Amino acid sequence: LSFGKVRNLQSLALNRNSLGSHSVGDLEFIGALTNCTKLQELDVGENRFGGDLPTSVANLSTNLIYLSLHTNLIYGSIPHDIGNLISLERLWLGVNMLTGPIPTSLGKLLGLQILGLQSNRLSGDIPSSIGNITRLVSLHLASNSFEGIIPPSLGNCSYLLDIHIGNNKLNGIIPVEIMQVSQLFILSIPHNFLSGSLPNDVGRLEHLIELSVHHNRLTGRLPQGLGKCLAVEELYLQGNRFDGDVPDMRGLVGVKRVDLSNNNLS
Repeated sequence: LSFGKVRNLQSLALNRNSLGSHSVGDLEFIGALTNCTKLQELDVGENRFGGDLPTSVANLSTNLIYLSLHTNLIYGSIPHDIGNLISLERLWLGVNMLTGPIPTSLGKLLGLQILGLQSNRLSGDIPSSIGNITRLVSLHLASNSFEGIIPPSLGNCSYLLDIHIGNNKLNGIIPVEIMQVSQLFILSIPHNFLSGSLPNDVGRLEHLIELSVHHNRLTGRLPQGLGKCLAVEELYLQGNRFDGDVPDMRGLVGVKRVDLSNNNLS
């Protein structure tokens, strides 16, 4: 792949092919692409690329808007200097074998709208600096090994439509700050070790379509605020330690699926 000498290259889409051999050196061509200073889009997703994610990916054009390497067999960690890609709006690195933490420098990508890191082997805390990305619309961190708390700073991301951080090792409470993200359609945080109660302010999420908090360690009564989520279609609250009565949900005229199984409701 010798596109590095095409100096005026603005967009390179090689996705959905059989490129690479799942081996070291597959991504060396990215180093040459750092010469393409006008590059705005790079999509090499859904191929057979392997080896480590090169640090040179952080030296691509500062005009880069779209970067996708998802669904390959890429190892290594996300370079700390990823924050150099200051124009980035969409970053897709999901469905690989990436390890290590999310660099705090990611919080420098102030124009980022979509962050897709799902289905890797990433670990450590979810950095609070993500809350700096106030234009974020879609957050995909599910199926990794993240620990620590859900950062309350996510409440700063007022444009968020969907949050997917299930299948991790997160603990602590569900931050009430998330309930300030009034445009939220999907809040999916199942299969963690979250404790405490479901905030009554969940009723402020009037556009919420799906709430998935199942298989955590949540306790207390189900909040009356649930009855105010008038747009909700799917409620997955099973596998927790909720007790008390089931709240009045007669106003949820659009609800299609409700799972309250395996709790302590009476």
